[in-house]
Amino acid sequence: MLPWIEKYRPRRLRDLINQEKALPKVRSWMEEWIEGRPKKKALLLYGPPGIGKTATAYALANEYHFEVIELNASDERTYEKVSRYIQAAYTMDVFGRRRKLIFLDEVDNIEPSGATELAKLISKARNPIIMAANRYWQVPQALRNKAELIEYKKLTQRDIMSALWKIVRAENLEVPPQIIKMIAQRANGDLRAAINDLETVAFSPGDAEALLAYRDVEKSVFQALGSIFATDSTKKARAATWNVDKTPDELLLWIDENIPYVYTNPQEIAQAYEAISRADIYFGRANTTGAYGLWKYALDMMTAGVAVAGTKKKGFLRFYPPKTLKMLRDSKEERGIRDSILKKIMKGMHMSKLEAIETMAIFKGIFMYNPEKAAHLAVFLELGDKEIEFLTGDAEKAKSIKGKMMTIHKELKKTEPGEEVKVEKEEKEQEKVKEVEETQETVEKKEPKKEIEEEKPKEEEKSEETAKEEKKPKQATLFDFIKKK
Repeated sequence: MLPWIEKYRPRRLRDLINQEKALPKVRSWMEEWIEGRPKKKALLLYGPPGIGKTATAYALANEYHFEVIELNASDERTYEKVSRYIQAAYTMDVFGRRRKLIFLDEVDNIEPSGATELAKLISKARNPIIMAANRYWQVPQALRNKAELIEYKKLTQRDIMSALWKIVRAENLEVPPQIIKMIAQRANGDLRAAINDLETVAFSPGDAEALLAYRDVEKSVFQALGSIFATDSTKKARAATWNVDKTPDELLLWIDENIPYVYTNPQEIAQAYEAISRADIYFGRANTTGAYGLWKYALDMMTAGVAVAGTKKKGFLRFYPPKTLKMLRDSKEERGIRDSILKKIMKGMHMSKLEAIETMAIFKGIFMYNPEKAAHLAVFLELGDKEIEFLTGDAEKAKSIKGKMMTIHKELKKTEPGEEVKVEKEEKEQEKVKEVEETQETVEKKEPKKEIEEEKPKEEEKSEETAKEEKKPKQATLFDFIKKK
């Protein structure tokens, strides 16, 4: 027997509930494909879960006689796995009778590294591709650029109740109106969850309220934390993460932050953190190896493992956001300045990143205690105001260094390489003229004019060679900037 969610799936676009603005755009896009001139080869449907994105793909395929190839990107996240399915977009079936429609669900969970390559495959596709996501801004930019974006709005309580009553009448059920209303309220705009709840209640009408306590619907992180820390049941703790509005690694940080506020016994706190650390190991291995099946073990440890760690506080519990996220947000600018300094050290001093990090630590000491050398270093590396303040850690010291930098810049302008060579050349030429005159006077007194004439060309050759050597300016190095004048 088919589940009701499949049995009552819309067969035509007009059967979809309350998406009047989105559906004409979807149909127009498909008509472009039929004519062979699509502006965008892919379609990205985005909006909350359970509002008809998947149903749209199947209804469209049914109306236009396409074969659907469905792939959930959150299960097969890497490019290598996804590409096997996308290759089907290049061809028709064996007999060429039915074209294929590729449906990629949850593309907001696909790996960014594979998104670029996947975008290339979309460019070559010969058949339509529909992607679905709950949050379009979490879809990699490379995929968004290749798709036409269409928003699906959240369904109202009235929309859901209307759909549920149609199913009740079709199944000849007797369900109290208050149960239908309760299902619609708890569904929070998710029709798929509401239909699943109705099917569950239909076969166990006496336990309706208890069964509806844990439903497949998107929850806030505070609701999830409340469910995890309020139960000693591993099953209920695991269910608390279903459709929570955070990624698993983000939820891990929230649980980690709130453990000390829930448990009081040091041994119990240690046991809860042991479960968190194991979950973190599983997440790390999944991300490095691509074995995302390890996520289920991580979720078990961070939910069930924490829930059974000890005895919770009684009464009202207040949950707090993770300090790690706040620290990262607050230090974003500071980290940007640090990275900028490292790049300048790597480029100016021809160092690796590790060497640059070690050198920057030395520079911090110089900038704090030796403003003279710090000014020369700042000029050499072309550091900006914020970068100097970062290295000094003191606004007043930074001002002092900036003043000394201005003096250095003025001196450099006065003695630019070309002008310095020119001045030195003129001084040396004057000295040589004096030497030649003195030599001529001496020779005239002691020797005949012929010998003087013979020696003159040699002197001229030497002066030409000397002038060539003088034309080559000396290259400035870091040590020229930091040595004291």
